[in-house]
Amino acid sequence: MRRKVRIVPLMAVMLAALALGVVAPGEEGDPGWMRTPDVVYVGTPYDVVSIMLRMARVGKDDVVYDLGCGDGRMPVLAAQKYGCRAVGYDIDPVRIRESRENVAKYGVGSLVKIIQEDIFKVDLAEATVLPIYLLPEMNRKLLPQLEKLKPGARIVCHDYGLDGIVPDETRTVTSNEDNASHTLMLYTTPLRRQ
Repeated sequence: MRRKVRIVPLMAVMLAALALGVVAPGEEGDPGWMRTPDVVYVGTPYDVVSIMLRMARVGKDDVVYDLGCGDGRMPVLAAQKYGCRAVGYDIDPVRIRESRENVAKYGVGSLVKIIQEDIFKVDLAEATVLPIYLLPEMNRKLLPQLEKLKPGARIVCHDYGLDGIVPDETRTVTSNEDNASHTLMLYTTPLRRQ
């Protein structure tokens, strides 16, 4: 006997998961987390994360915002290494869970907050450092938000820069983790157009 399989729309699955407590909505903001992720998650190698934070000259008084935080490695390392506050944003409930688990695992809950939110709706007013590993079209879409950052904020892009903006520094590094070459670009606000 053949069974009929009914396909349930993604939204219905997400709402059921929310009702059962499997998925937690963002701690603030609108329900933009219900939208599907724009990209597949690819984590930045840890040694590259460390270089990105050094390039941005992160210090104890900085506030690091990681847009598309994945498993939370960037905000966790920033808090561990520099004692600064950090906020990770992601739309994917799986990544949010992984990030929050890493925050707990490494004991940085007093410094790191993970929020489930659409990165294009995040208010960046408090950010002083933004490490970014997103596709070029996403970087372009973020530009209006980035241009509103307070003077002196640092942005470090991984592999894909900000179109039409002149970087302060460009560095190519080879990761010991994946043996691949990674291009990093540092920008300081106000951003300089070409």
